[in-house]
Amino acid sequence: MKSFELTKEAKEDLRIIARFTEKRWGRDQRFLYIKQFDDVFHLLAKTPSVGKKCDYIKNGYRKFPQSSHIIFYLESASGKIIVIRILHKSMDTESKFLYT
Repeated sequence: MKSFELTKEAKEDLRIIARFTEKRWGRDQRFLYIKQFDDVFHLLAKTPSVGKKCDYIKNGYRKFPQSSHIIFYLESASGKIIVIRILHKSMDTESKFLYT
């Protein structure tokens, strides 16, 4: 099975999401939401083409929705999925990629 990894930016995005979720809805909801992200990461590793292409950000980038967030990722030459960012759907996503 293909694997995945998160960039340091994606890890920080996930930490922020987890903290916000726990503060707003409690620990149980935080665990559930983070588990849903993990499930999606495995789905992307299994079927990388499931996400929509977003070459307007950078060649090879794809995006996939997860509840209120969008997961941006790419498939490396070795087939590993690299999760670039995890951003809320209301964010100006293009500005978050200016220096990638």
